[in-house]
Amino acid sequence: MDFSKYTDEELMDIIEKAKAELARRREGKWIHFKTDGCFTPKFGPAYVAKLYLSGDEVEREFVPSNGKEWCKKSKSYKEDWDVEIFENDVLETRLTTGRKVDKREWYYVKEGELIPLMDLDEAKQFLKNLK
Repeated sequence: MDFSKYTDEELMDIIEKAKAELARRREGKWIHFKTDGCFTPKFGPAYVAKLYLSGDEVEREFVPSNGKEWCKKSKSYKEDWDVEIFENDVLETRLTTGRKVDKREWYYVKEGELIPLMDLDEAKQFLKNLK
C-alpha cells in the first residue's frame, strides 16, 4: 500500500479505523455453555477447553465450570461454564453424552461468533494457520 498518495486527513482516518479494528479484536465476549440435560461421563467428563499449539501438539486449557448439579441417580450431572472468548480462539467441548461415540465439538471464534470445525485435525490446522 503506497501511503504517499493519501492526504494527511485520509491517513489519519485510516489510522483511526485501524485502531478501532484492533481494539474490537482484543475485546472479549462472554459466552455460556451447558451440558445437554443430565450428562453421563461414559467417555470422560463434560468440559470446555481452549486449544493451543505447543510445537506440533495440541494443548488444552480447561475452563473451570460454575459447578455441578447432580441428577437423581448420582452418576450423571448438569454443568455449565461462562467463557470469555476472543477473535481466533479455538475451543473444544464435550457437552453431550454419546451412546457409542465420544461427542466432542470444535469451534473457532470469528467476529464474536462460534464457527464449527469438523474435528480435532481441522482445529489443529486452523491453529497452525494463525502462526
